Amino acid sequence: MSGSFRLGRIAGIPVLVHWSLLVIAGLIALNLGQVLSPDGSLTAWSVIAAGFAAAAFFASVLAHELSHALTARRHEVGTDSITLWALGGVAHLAAEPKTARAQGWIAVAGPAMSLVLGILGILAATALYALGAPEELITVTAWLGIINGLLAVFNLLPGAPLDGGRVLAAVRWGRHGDRYRAMEEAATAGRVLGWAITGVGVWLLLSGYNGLLIALSGAFIALNATVERMGAQVRRQLGPLSVADIARFGLAHGDAATDVDTILWQRQRLGPPRVVVVLDAQGHPVGLATEDDLWDVDASRRPYLTLGEVATPLDRIGRVTPDTPLAEALSQIQPHHPLLTVWHGDRLVGVVPSDVLRDRIERAQASRTMP
Repeated sequence: MSGSFRLGRIAGIPVLVHWSLLVIAGLIALNLGQVLSPDGSLTAWSVIAAGFAAAAFFASVLAHELSHALTARRHEVGTDSITLWALGGVAHLAAEPKTARAQGWIAVAGPAMSLVLGILGILAATALYALGAPEELITVTAWLGIINGLLAVFNLLPGAPLDGGRVLAAVRWGRHGDRYRAMEEAATAGRVLGWAITGVGVWLLLSGYNGLLIALSGAFIALNATVERMGAQVRRQLGPLSVADIARFGLAHGDAATDVDTILWQRQRLGPPRVVVVLDAQGHPVGLATEDDLWDVDASRRPYLTLGEVATPLDRIGRVTPDTPLAEALSQIQPHHPLLTVWHGDRLVGVVPSDVLRDRIERAQASRTMP
């Protein structure tokens, strides 16, 4: 997601934070500060408690997403990254689960963690009350428990893109054996659910209550469910094809210390993929540089700028194998890079240009819309 910065790694998984999260954290802290000090006289406890609540809330969201990621790891599915943003978090899985059972467990892991945190929050608030702790601390702890409980229940609603929709898709996949039909069914349920929630929000607004957030949440669910339904239909069309059908093999290699000017002078080496694999001093691939990347360098700097400085690190580019179905390869496309890397074991053997993949997608969409 553009506009994100890396916070660090947890359990080997990169954690990214979108700028919108900071805005929402500030609003949560401000709102809670007003609740804790209704007369407008902020105390040290209310400021500390409100700041703690905002941080703890997003720590809870991170725990929710980590549960998805670590459960996916147990089912041999990696996680490229976790992104925290205004509407919660997203665990970007490196591949789709291989079985309906695995998909179901991965989907339910997040709400289960939120439910546990919700129960712990309520129990902690009860204990703090019994111990005579400051009222602000009790209020914030109870608030965190209730919010996590609501998050668990909301996420288990049966419709994509919510976790409950993933569970529904897993159940339907296990029932009739068609992954993409199950995805379409969950997305259809998500559209119905989303517009129903939107309707409730609009009704509350017309009745004089604050239902704006509910209406917007419902519309967000419905629109994303529509996108997921279209994606499932396209993936069905791509089903028989694998990465090997469209990949470009036989890549050019270049030393990381080679200057950009030299590679452009020898650009015929780049072949149809128009890309060079950048090698470190030990001959290991560390990045990719496209011909467009090289031409984008200012002409005056090309003799002095090296491939290593221009290349995109391999861990920032989607990774697939030759036998990866194209339907699964779609989920590995990174928005900031036009290629997917193709690996055979530990060897980088090819790339999939995004324009070729887009062409296949457009053909699939065209065939989907034909009578």
